[in-house]
Amino acid sequence: MTDVVIADIEQTEVGGHRIGSYYLVTAAVILILSIILVGCTVTPTEPALADSFFSSQAFLDANGNGQIDSEDTPVENAAFIVTLQNGGEFGGQTDDIGKAFITIPASVEYPVTVRMEAPKDSALILLEPSTITLSEQTGETIKFLFSSK
Repeated sequence: MTDVVIADIEQTEVGGHRIGSYYLVTAAVILILSIILVGCTVTPTEPALADSFFSSQAFLDANGNGQIDSEDTPVENAAFIVTLQNGGEFGGQTDDIGKAFITIPASVEYPVTVRMEAPKDSALILLEPSTITLSEQTGETIKFLFSSK
């Protein structure tokens, strides 16, 4: 090998070819990194378990027509219940606007059933629906209708 300096750039002659020192350093770094990376393996991570969310709203059939409409009023303190395949249950109470939300801190296996129960010590009767089976999470609010008769 013969070292030659031309215009302040050092070059090394290898086998009749001149190679700049920058290229030698780059080649050495690439070689070292490839040796290090050959021993590395990428381990796939477990998929993240997402929480499951359910929402409902309860109404009192104020006009007695058996349908949810703008005249119906919210029902407070009704129990919203989600039953899982294994029999476990999660529940929540409706608030002052008749809404209830349930968060299950894990992914659930479908189908699940949901239902609403009248507030304790009330004379309300659930008209519809009595129980709903969900085959997948839809993100929709499930609406329940109560009657005072």
